[in-house]
Amino acid sequence: MMPESRTLLSAHAEHAIADIRLIVHEHLAARVGDIRTHVGRFGGPHTGFGDRATQLAVANVVGVVEHYAELTLLDADAPPNKVKTWDNKLQAWFDCFGKDPTTACPSFQPMRGYYEARNAIMHRGGELTDTQRKDPNYERLSAAGITLIGFIVVVDLTTLRACASTCVTCIEQLDATR
Repeated sequence: MMPESRTLLSAHAEHAIADIRLIVHEHLAARVGDIRTHVGRFGGPHTGFGDRATQLAVANVVGVVEHYAELTLLDADAPPNKVKTWDNKLQAWFDCFGKDPTTACPSFQPMRGYYEARNAIMHRGGELTDTQRKDPNYERLSAAGITLIGFIVVVDLTTLRACASTCVTCIEQLDATR
């Protein structure tokens, strides 16, 4: 019987996955050492929307996927102006590798949900921007399991762990299409 074939990850994928693991590890280590009472809009780690540090950790994890995609596309000679948005990246991925990530990577849609949460976190402190308040974005957020309170994304440690897992899988699946 032949051994199961393995796909060797690219250096970009290995570095991206290591970065995601580092972000989560550092965040969890910082939380253990932080015994101060959390005050303000976000409350403590088990209330309401989650805490700002966890929101930023989720945003950083998702940013790693985007950076991985940009580096991979630029290495494949995609024009720099064609890798600025995810819609551009999707077309560039198809042009460079002949694969549509939305169909070739089952984890892509949930990753895009975390990316929508990231945009809300970075541009509005956790609240969906006016342009994000559309059905496709709600579908992406739902695919990621992101809960909303009004227009505010709920991000906690469970969300961070799920986001990291989804993003690692997404990088592995994207890398397999190149």
